[in-house]
Amino acid sequence: MTSTATSSAHKPVSGVQKLVNRTKKMRFPRRANRFLQAQDDTGYSDGQFEAPMPKIPWSSIILAVVLLVIGTVGLTIGSLLKVGVLDSPEWLDKGVPLLILGALCFIPGAYHVGLAYYAYKEYDGYSFSHIPDIDD
Repeated sequence: MTSTATSSAHKPVSGVQKLVNRTKKMRFPRRANRFLQAQDDTGYSDGQFEAPMPKIPWSSIILAVVLLVIGTVGLTIGSLLKVGVLDSPEWLDKGVPLLILGALCFIPGAYHVGLAYYAYKEYDGYSFSHIPDIDD
């Protein structure tokens, strides 16, 4: 009966654990244990596989806001000139160019401000890395 009790009490010991047990009898067991623990390390950490937070392209976002404001003002004044609310004789022929320039400024400005907003709110699929940086 004692033979079964002793055999069930012994657990299988891994090769590294055998070396750790053997180093306890050595002259410098702490150094040996540190070395053996380093052998278990695969050389990878979880931080290596996580993407770093992208740098926020402030200059591009400021430019997008400026384009949005200029485009909104251009579209507003151009449409008011075309409708006839503003009926100054020197401004009447400038309605269509203001509409065109306002649209050319408004569209990319609104697009990039929207990207920046969604990236700031951390919606899925949106990141500050999608906004091109002017400084690069």
